[in-house]
Amino acid sequence: MKIFAAAIAAYALTATTVSADGDEGASWGYKTNDTSMAAPDQWTEHYSTCGGQRQSPIDIESTTGCISEKRSLAFSGSCADFNVTQSDESFMASVNGGSCAHTLNGEHLGGDVHFVHSNADSSALLVTGVLFKAMEGESDPWVVSVLDALDNVSANATASASLASYADLVNKAADAEGVFNYAGSLTTPACSEIVDWWVVKKPVDVSTADLERLQSQLRELHITDDGKNARPVQPLIGRVVTALVCRNSNRRSFILASNTHILQH
Repeated sequence: MKIFAAAIAAYALTATTVSADGDEGASWGYKTNDTSMAAPDQWTEHYSTCGGQRQSPIDIESTTGCISEKRSLAFSGSCADFNVTQSDESFMASVNGGSCAHTLNGEHLGGDVHFVHSNADSSALLVTGVLFKAMEGESDPWVVSVLDALDNVSANATASASLASYADLVNKAADAEGVFNYAGSLTTPACSEIVDWWVVKKPVDVSTADLERLQSQLRELHITDDGKNARPVQPLIGRVVTALVCRNSNRRSFILASNTHILQH
């Protein structure tokens, strides 16, 4: 199985991290006052594709034109076993066997999680984005299980974790209010415009305590800006965002590769 690398969350214990190096060689990050890395507004100077016509993330307006007919949502899989390792800028979670970047009506929510799926040669990606909403009370159990898994990760050790299928998390949220679809890019350099984005409209509840827990983990990494690792929203430039009202389907979809990327706003 080909695994496409993506970050799940950040938790540096003992390592001294550095800014991330991309395919074109320049170090990049999210800080605006650190000369050791290119800040998001400087990425285009080092990675030309970051100034392209189909960049992500974007601001999504909930009044976007909607296809009201209920469509089948085929998102499934039992990818429950993860290996988590530390990279320069974050933690890598690859699935065995089987950044918040986006805003809604101009509002940054608590964060979002990206489920990244690739074809065999990683030339095309389908990414499902689920937004986090801060609330009082208990977080969704899937989110808690991810945060708990990070406690055992260090710069020198890989942690294995068994998590509930994220298909249930996505389907539950998508069934409530539907999804938005648009053509976009990776949210980090080299910003390749190869992503078919599906952003779930209804946010998943995450407690304020767990959001702070995530941000405290991210603050430990040199690349983040006080725990923030989300690129500013990018212009649509004529792209169409389609809103779909979805219902669950019993159809199965084969996932070639899957990774998880959690972003903190």
